Amino acid sequence: MVKKHFLLITLVAIFVLIMFLGVAIAQERIYHINQEGVKIWINKNGTIDLFYNISITLSSGPNINYVLIGQPNHDFTMGQAEDQYEHILTTSDASSGNDYKVRVNLNTPLSAGQTIWFTIITNVAHMIWEDTQNLGNVGMLFNATWWPEARVIDLRILVVLPSGITEDMVQNGTIKTLEQAPWNGIQHEDDGVAIYWERQNLLPNERFGVGVSFPKQYVEYYDVQPTGLVAFFQRYGTVFFAFVFVTFMVGGVIIVVRKKSYLLPKISMETLGIRRGLTAVEASYLLEMQPTKIVTEILYSLLQKRAIWVESTNPSLKLKVMQPFQDKHGTPETPLRYYEMDFLKALKEDGTLEEEKLAHTIMFLRDAVEQKMRGYCRRDTIDYYGKIVATAWEQVQQAGTSKLASKTYDEQLLWLLLDSGFQSRTETAFRDRAFEPSPFWLWYWYGYQHYYPNPTYKPNVEIPAQSTKPPTIPGADFANNIATALEKTSSNIVVNLERFANAILPMPEAKASSEPARHEANCVCACASCACVCACVSCACACASGGVG
Repeated sequence: MVKKHFLLITLVAIFVLIMFLGVAIAQERIYHINQEGVKIWINKNGTIDLFYNISITLSSGPNINYVLIGQPNHDFTMGQAEDQYEHILTTSDASSGNDYKVRVNLNTPLSAGQTIWFTIITNVAHMIWEDTQNLGNVGMLFNATWWPEARVIDLRILVVLPSGITEDMVQNGTIKTLEQAPWNGIQHEDDGVAIYWERQNLLPNERFGVGVSFPKQYVEYYDVQPTGLVAFFQRYGTVFFAFVFVTFMVGGVIIVVRKKSYLLPKISMETLGIRRGLTAVEASYLLEMQPTKIVTEILYSLLQKRAIWVESTNPSLKLKVMQPFQDKHGTPETPLRYYEMDFLKALKEDGTLEEEKLAHTIMFLRDAVEQKMRGYCRRDTIDYYGKIVATAWEQVQQAGTSKLASKTYDEQLLWLLLDSGFQSRTETAFRDRAFEPSPFWLWYWYGYQHYYPNPTYKPNVEIPAQSTKPPTIPGADFANNIATALEKTSSNIVVNLERFANAILPMPEAKASSEPARHEANCVCACASCACVCACVSCACACASGGVG
């Protein structure tokens, strides 16, 4: 009897534990940061204005009611926060001890499947320090806010230096002793220069820091790192002697000097001109390609990386994910971009694509590109990427041999696909020479296997290197084959094209830009003739991470 009673209690306990674990798993919150943008103005008085532009998507789990944004130190002043619908958001100081944060309360809770972006600006003091490695210089260090539970798809940090500083005055973009990341480029801003950094696909808890060093005469105030006893007593002498007096009977003195990193800039950008750095797939949206053709571009991008293989084409594409990419996140050698990962997540168990999830891929790409374009001139950017496409064709046409031309064609493929005259340009490029494919080019063998009239070669898809040497293809045949593959792929990308099209929600209408206001959380543009949007960057200091609740 006792044994039966004990067994019953044990079973009940196990049942309760399983239910508890099930609830805990069901309540797990999964979200990611689409874009974390920060613009930092270094002011003459030694403070900085920091502007965040955060886009966040909740995939599953409990609603998100607020977002925590890290701050560099305790000496910060909060400005205005605003979301994409022009709602003014309430903020509060959520600092605790040495963990400095601003809490931004969302206007309405963010539910699973929804995306929101908002901006917030703060002013932070004690951010400019003497650069002991570059005499006569001061510098600023900055760590982008990291997110322990979420990945960051796109991170951009822009630092606007005080007016009057020229490019040659900046010391390598870093404070050398701290080994911060080198910048991606320099652009002109009013009568000065701005330095920018870009990173993509940061993992949860991955941190990214930047630094800049410049002549100290361009700021009125900066902090000095204590060095030696003289410097220490100059700054802490009174406190030190008081402490020694009080603790003299104990017989010891403990001194802790901590060097603090700083964090979180926020900023709205004025006209930035051309938005460089977009991928061919992102540019395809900017060049107004149809959604099915954008999806085809993503497909070819994955075929180039040998991440997928097309097993059949009718009545719709049936895809197979290659073994190294089964987790749908890429490999260390071949990482996948955010839209490629979303594409793979749209695959159903039978290898076909789910219309609604594929539509989400297009909307996510659209939103990401629009946010990257904020502050930049759309017209000039479109012209810029049009020139990239033209340059890609020139490189193919100017290649000296068939082998070189074929290799260049492969390397530039995604840009070449953006040309509306793709087939005729291909025919011209290979009019007097054959096309020499490689066994590794799954993007070609997919079309060759399914659309070539009389295929005579079958590559080893799993291990292309073990395939025999492929035959050369007459230029005209090659052009017709790939053009046919592109056209039929766009038509057969999903079973129900109408459902796919209807699932793509229209872009919310944007508010017309106005004069830029530096101390407001508005994304504005001074380029009245361009469809500009704000390209902001958000970041946080090394002593504070981001979070939601």
